[in-house]
Amino acid sequence: MALGTPTPTLSHQGPGWLYLNVCAPASGKRHIVAADGTPAQPAWTTSQVVTAGQMVVDSNGNLQECTTGGTTGSNAPTWGTTVGATAADGTTVVWTCASVGPAYLFAGALEGVTDLDIGAKVEETTADQETLPIDVVMTGEVDSIAVTLKESDCGKLQLLIPHGSFSAGTDSALPAGSQAYEEISFGGLKPVPKYGVLLISKRKDQTAKFVVSQIYRAYQKEAVKLPFQRGKETTYKVTFQAIADENRPTGDRGGKIYRQV
Repeated sequence: MALGTPTPTLSHQGPGWLYLNVCAPASGKRHIVAADGTPAQPAWTTSQVVTAGQMVVDSNGNLQECTTGGTTGSNAPTWGTTVGATAADGTTVVWTCASVGPAYLFAGALEGVTDLDIGAKVEETTADQETLPIDVVMTGEVDSIAVTLKESDCGKLQLLIPHGSFSAGTDSALPAGSQAYEEISFGGLKPVPKYGVLLISKRKDQTAKFVVSQIYRAYQKEAVKLPFQRGKETTYKVTFQAIADENRPTGDRGGKIYRQV
C-alpha cells in the first residue's frame, strides 16, 4: 500500500447560513438546496406519495408533518393551525401541525464557529476477571448545533426564547415616528417550541456545492443573554438540542449531514 496523499478538496472551510423552523425530508431523502444554497421549502401537492416524518409548509406558513403515510388527495386538506392538530388528506394520509410560523427563518449574521455536535453516549461493560473493558454499548445520544448570533430583533428571538410570546404593532403613546414596535413578552409555563434547524455551508473549492447539516426536531436549550454595551455589538449564544422524531425510522430520527460532491 502506498503512503497516503492528503486531498485538499476534502478539507472544509466555509461560512454557515442557519435557518430555523424548517421541514424534515422524507426518510432516505435530503433537504434540497439550490445552486446558490437557498433551501427549498417543500409544499403540499396532489397525488403525492408521502411517508411518516416527511414535512411540508402549508398555505398558512406552518409546518405540517405526515404522521400516517399514503397518497395525498386531489384537494388540500383543512390544515390544523395549532401544534398537534391533525388534518386528514385523501383516504389514508394524516398531517399533524408540527410548528407554527415563521417557517424558514434566516438566523442572520453569525459570529465565529458554528458547531455541529454528533455524539453517542457509550458505557463500558467490565468483568472482574479482566483489566480492560470486555464490551461497550451505546446508551444514549446527544446531537446539537451551537452558534453565536448577532441579530437580536424580536422577530428572530421569538423562536429562541421558549417561554416567550411575540407580537408587533403600533402604539400611539410612543413618540411620533417611533410608534411601530415588535416585542417579546415572557414569564409563565408554555409548551417548549420544537422545530427543525438547517445549517448550510459553502465549499471553498466548489462555490456551487455545499455541506448541509440538519436536525429534524430540536429545542433551544440556552438562556438568551443579551449584553448591551458601547464598545461591542450584542451577541448571544444558542444551542439547538436534538430530540427524537418518533415518526421516522430508527437510524434517521435525529438528523443528517450530507456533502455535495
